[in-house]
Amino acid sequence: MHVRKILLIEGGLNAIITLCKMTVGLMTGSAAVVADAVHSLTDLVNNLFAWLAIKIAESPADGSHPYGHQKFEQLAVFALASVLTIVAFEVIVSAVERFGEPVEQSILGLAILIISLLFNIGLALWEGYWAKRLDSEILNADATHTISDVLTSVVVIIGWQLAARGYYWIDTIFALVVSSIIFYLAFKLFQRAVPVLVDQSRYPPEQLKEAVNSIPAVITVGNVRSRDTGKGQVADVTVTVSANLSTVESHHIADQIEGVLADKFDIQDVVVHVEPDVDQKLSAADS
Repeated sequence: MHVRKILLIEGGLNAIITLCKMTVGLMTGSAAVVADAVHSLTDLVNNLFAWLAIKIAESPADGSHPYGHQKFEQLAVFALASVLTIVAFEVIVSAVERFGEPVEQSILGLAILIISLLFNIGLALWEGYWAKRLDSEILNADATHTISDVLTSVVVIIGWQLAARGYYWIDTIFALVVSSIIFYLAFKLFQRAVPVLVDQSRYPPEQLKEAVNSIPAVITVGNVRSRDTGKGQVADVTVTVSANLSTVESHHIADQIEGVLADKFDIQDVVVHVEPDVDQKLSAADS
């Protein structure tokens, strides 16, 4: 089993769940149920985004993307968050427009929503299992989205049943609750994707400098940068060492720096620029 196959299976199930919810929502006139169907539709859209992003992200580095295509996964997460934000606004507008309108009861519709809820619970657990097993950030984000869909469906079913008993205003209130959940989910996805896309510093430079300075042969630590690629952390470090060291000895120091950053910060991709201590060499020449 691989990530793209999981997304295809989930996409098929989400299409069925979305169709069922939308049918019940239109049949009963419940704004909350329609809002829940739209929420499920975003799951399907997310599956399409994710499948395409994974396909691109798995491509090897090339001339136009020498550092690889890993960020396309985070770009897909950002796109999903943007779609969710738009959907949340649409849900609010629709709920307000339908305020106070009658909501009908439907035993068949209730059964369909409960079955859809059980499908979503199973889907969230299944996808969460594979997200951990494959160590996939995008599957984990999608599983989180599906869990929110489960919670939303529970809220919607309760709101719909109360509205069907004559409390029509509750349907609008619960639709607004759904929109709040969608907004929160979008916010969390933005929090996850934006730092990677804008190359936000992964670790405070002072911590990295302290770790590198612990190596005896390092005289000074210059520029230190780190970032998260979405598939791991990378860093680049500039250090000065004795000008009397050979190329082999300097290379050994670079290996030590890579090892320290991997052990303490789990940074597996480190670029080390080693410079000779010019001041030390000039002092030696003067003497």
